[in-house]
Amino acid sequence: MKHPLLILLLVFVITGANAQNKTALSLGGELGIPNYGLYNVVLGASAKFELPVVSPVSLSLTAGFSSVFQRSSILNNYNSGADLFVPLKAGVKYYFSQNVYLEGEGGAALPLNGNRHSLGLFSVGPGFVIPSEKHGVDIGFRYEDWQGQLKQTAIRVAYRFGL
Repeated sequence: MKHPLLILLLVFVITGANAQNKTALSLGGELGIPNYGLYNVVLGASAKFELPVVSPVSLSLTAGFSSVFQRSSILNNYNSGADLFVPLKAGVKYYFSQNVYLEGEGGAALPLNGNRHSLGLFSVGPGFVIPSEKHGVDIGFRYEDWQGQLKQTAIRVAYRFGL
């Protein structure tokens, strides 16, 4: 078998994995822990728009704001201890059940301070939605790589509005 992941995806689609089948917008906070290097923590906020394509697959667009703190400067960010970025991402969510998903995204991190250049980025990770009647809480985990400059493990906790 040359393409086992494609076959696995087809099996899930054929067996009818149940996705969130409505458009949604979520707003939340993010915490990232860099794996090594110059930085020690990433704090941010983001908005994510999700559009169902075909059950169990949705497309997502994410825009956010991230403060990437350098080591020993989390309380001293006025002294250029934090690099500020606007991550913009597009991705795909695959729902294994109505509330459990795997998401992959790609995009760019645009710098807001310093003489830095834009960084390409990708992320992948699982998540789940704790639903209520029309809204819910979306908790997502991810591994993210910003063109080798920043590699982090992150969590996003967001309030999800079903539109």
